[in-house]
Amino acid sequence: MLVVVLILYFCMLAYVSRRTGRNDSGADFFLGNRHSPWWAVSIGMVGASVSGVSFVSVPGWVPSSSFSYMQMVLGFLVGYVVVACLLLPIYYNSGSVSIYATLSSCLGVSGRKTGACFFLLNKLMGAAVKFYVAAFVLYSLADVNLVPFPMFALLCVMFVYFYTYRGGIKSIVWTDLLQTVLMVVSLSLLLHKALSLMDLDLCGGIRLISESEMSRIFFFEDWGGRTYFWKHFISGAFVVVVMTGLDQDMIQKNLSCRSLREARRNMLSYGVLFIPVNLLFLSLGLLVTVYYGADALPATGDALLPYFVKESGTAVLVCFSVGMLASSFSSVDSAMAAMTTSFLSDILDRDAELVSSRFRHRVHLGVAVAVCCVVMLLDFVRSDHAIDVIYQLVSYLYGPLLGMFAYCLSHKRKGGVDSPWIAVAAIISPLLSFLTAKMLHASCGYDMGYELLLLNGLITYVGILGVRLIISVGKS
Repeated sequence: MLVVVLILYFCMLAYVSRRTGRNDSGADFFLGNRHSPWWAVSIGMVGASVSGVSFVSVPGWVPSSSFSYMQMVLGFLVGYVVVACLLLPIYYNSGSVSIYATLSSCLGVSGRKTGACFFLLNKLMGAAVKFYVAAFVLYSLADVNLVPFPMFALLCVMFVYFYTYRGGIKSIVWTDLLQTVLMVVSLSLLLHKALSLMDLDLCGGIRLISESEMSRIFFFEDWGGRTYFWKHFISGAFVVVVMTGLDQDMIQKNLSCRSLREARRNMLSYGVLFIPVNLLFLSLGLLVTVYYGADALPATGDALLPYFVKESGTAVLVCFSVGMLASSFSSVDSAMAAMTTSFLSDILDRDAELVSSRFRHRVHLGVAVAVCCVVMLLDFVRSDHAIDVIYQLVSYLYGPLLGMFAYCLSHKRKGGVDSPWIAVAAIISPLLSFLTAKMLHASCGYDMGYELLLLNGLITYVGILGVRLIISVGKS
């Protein structure tokens, strides 16, 4: 049954992509010819942000951390305001398809290429991990023994390539819109099934969730704990600034809007929409936990929701599979298009919109192959520990981008610095952040969370200042 769902889903995406991506021009591929409706971009970005990993992970967090994740989601909204008001005008005024071109004014070619390399590494690893987890869950549920998992994952990645290689962002905007709607519908049907198994109607479910201790959102007691409010809230704001505002993948869709005003409207609407969607995920996790009993859960963490799906019949399996497909594909398709854009524009120094379609297709295929290779590597070293390590590494690697953009924003009138040592400062920053986190844990038991981004960015910022000082002293 699940195989039929996969085939039908692929056919539907292929049809939408063909209808919206008939023009194979660079203007359409990279920026959708700047004709994307802001509301379509906004809805589609929700699906791109909620990956297949989030689809299984967020509900699985409820037994151990209640609704504390919402503290970070509220911080996200502050971050979206900062991105809309501060960063989007800079990107629109630059006129470039790549946001890392803005680094050239202060940090020269070295800064631009360093920022692009960090983005490409971040996005490649992040997209591959998210896709791997989602593909592995679907493969396990489908029980397709005739096809080995590596082949299954390869086919899925190559399908994403085939429905994005022509239309690019123009196709992605509309396919992501469709996939976000399907994801929310699937999530709603899963909630309905959980309520029906507990003999509850909608009002009864809302009452159960609101009265449960696991629906607690705010935690102000333990400042050293990972669920402390201000740690989550402030970190959430900076996570959005870095992982949305400094990310080619997310910003490229905003640049495809008709104007800066519409792009801002899209960013703020997207931030608001993210709140109810995550509440639905957490509510599903709470209902499943209550259904089994908090002290008698048959599975924990990421395995909780898939276990519930397996035990709940074919209809639930189909709903879950569609939701996983929608969240996974909408995440990886835009990532591949953004990596193609940055590689062409920043690494190869090509005018992306004037590059021939044939050459662009080759680069896009190379990106798809790279994603496949990382997915295969993940399968070779398959373990939850390996995936956790890669996620932590991805979070470390966003810090240098924060420091580099912070330097450019604060020193745009004080002269720039162009030196290969900028790359050295950016590489050392995550290493120093890692050592600092270990020292804090060993000395006072403080566990650093996403505030590592701030420390990482600060070290990069100071490192660039040091490079500038050394160059100034050398010249004098």
